[in-house]
Amino acid sequence: MNKPCLLLCSALLLACGIMVSCSGNQTPMELPMTKYETKVLQPEPKTYNMLFPATTCGITEIKVYPQVEGIVTKKNYTPGTIVQKGQTLFVIDPTEYQLSVQSAEANLKVAKANLETTRLQYESNQKLFEKRIISDYVLNTSLNDYNSAQASVSQAQAQLNIARTNLGYCTVTSPVTGFIAGNEFNVGDMVSRAKYLCTVSDISKVKANFSITETDLLSMVKEFHLINGKNGMEGPNGSLVSDVLPKVKLKLKDGSIYNNDGNITVIGAIVNQTTGTSSCEAVFDNPDGVLRSGLSANVIIPVSLNSVLSVPQTAAVRLQDQMMFYRVKQDGTVEGIICKEVYPSNDGTEYYIFEGLNAGDEVVTNGAGKLTNGQKIR
Repeated sequence: MNKPCLLLCSALLLACGIMVSCSGNQTPMELPMTKYETKVLQPEPKTYNMLFPATTCGITEIKVYPQVEGIVTKKNYTPGTIVQKGQTLFVIDPTEYQLSVQSAEANLKVAKANLETTRLQYESNQKLFEKRIISDYVLNTSLNDYNSAQASVSQAQAQLNIARTNLGYCTVTSPVTGFIAGNEFNVGDMVSRAKYLCTVSDISKVKANFSITETDLLSMVKEFHLINGKNGMEGPNGSLVSDVLPKVKLKLKDGSIYNNDGNITVIGAIVNQTTGTSSCEAVFDNPDGVLRSGLSANVIIPVSLNSVLSVPQTAAVRLQDQMMFYRVKQDGTVEGIICKEVYPSNDGTEYYIFEGLNAGDEVVTNGAGKLTNGQKIR
């Protein structure tokens, strides 16, 4: 072997020796433990706004039906406008009903004339009976004729009243002041009692109809001490639910909040077994006519929570329809706790926990989605 080769081999052996020496003295490197933010839960006072989808309608909403059949000869409104109580809406051809009145008036005159005749006959027979000229049979017969004539007059008078009433029904008027809707019938159309002509809605006050779940109903019953009274749910000592429940607000479709607060006036005491909800009603003053019938909105019920456990929403791990939170144990490991009663705060930053966790529990608030059950975090 020549000298250059020896030098190369020596250099390689030396390098290998150095590498072996370094490898033998190296110690394993430990990765730093990830730091997780935590919070020790303590009860806090909070206000929670519960939102319930609702549909609005006028405080009085009446479907106007014709009371008689006939041809419409006049229509006196424009859909979507305000009509006044007593305003004429439709006129139905009165000819037939005018003739009925005339016929009934004539029948009443005949009945009254017959009554007068039987009265005279009966009075005459009374005098003859006193003189023993006629028998009591003849007298009683004339009395029966007189009574029958009186009944005929009453019957004829009733028929005349019915005829006049039907004639009055030919003029269809608005039962209340409010907005009118319905444009199906026009002059020349045949109308009957089977189908309503229009709807008049009094929107000086507006009702918002909504439903609450069985759980929400039980919570309200407990918090406000509601009882099942004669007229539905009542407050203590028979007070109205509107007197004991907080004022509510109405969130409109465009996201704005209606400027007048409302009162819950009805809480249904019966839970629908199919939907699991109870029907409720809130009433709002509507002096400016901002609200209309048929609007979609949300009723907002503020609930004061005197002591509730709250965590940032970053602490939650969603498992389908459930929420899980990681609680830190004394040994520094974590365990996942599924909580069933969890409500989001209205500003979207926190969750309010009513079941599953307790005061004093330490919960991971950031990075919970990366954890596994039993993982050590400190």
